[in-house]
Amino acid sequence: MKTLKDYFGQFPFLTANDLLEIQAVGEEKKYAKGALFIHSGTTQQKLGILLKGLTRAYAINNKGEEISMKFRKEGEAVACHDSIFYNQPSRQTIEFLEQSTIVVFDYKAIEHLANQNTRIKQLKEHFFEQFVIRLQERLETFLLYSAQERYQWLIDTDPVLIQRVQQKHLASFLGITPVSLSRLRNKRRT
Repeated sequence: MKTLKDYFGQFPFLTANDLLEIQAVGEEKKYAKGALFIHSGTTQQKLGILLKGLTRAYAINNKGEEISMKFRKEGEAVACHDSIFYNQPSRQTIEFLEQSTIVVFDYKAIEHLANQNTRIKQLKEHFFEQFVIRLQERLETFLLYSAQERYQWLIDTDPVLIQRVQQKHLASFLGITPVSLSRLRNKRRT
């Protein structure tokens, strides 16, 4: 994903004017590997479109362990839904796993545009639908799949993460230990 225009090109209902309106409220930023986009405990109503790089959202469980909740890569939206939808402090921290370029938007500015423009409102609804679909999919994998099936699901749905994300982060995302993930990987090779 090279530019914001490339990203929004996948939404044919948006006009050139719509793109200009959206671009006017966004700011392209670069982040180093390890930098934080959102820190848990803060309320930040911002979202981003990742042009280059990779993020991980994680939370700390009651044992003090980091649990990877989601990963986002090029062409995907990055946000803390607690803050955006409920104006609550984030329960998650979002960190950059790679050198990244992201266009950052203030959610209230996007909401304002959506209230004035039906096509931008349609875009906002698309983002919300995608959030709900991904949340449902993630919930189903934990309720219905074994660890091996969750690993296979990840390979089938997002194989690039297997190469780009550290094993310990993938393991916590799958709800297993790094040792268990290593066993699953070895089992697949035989």
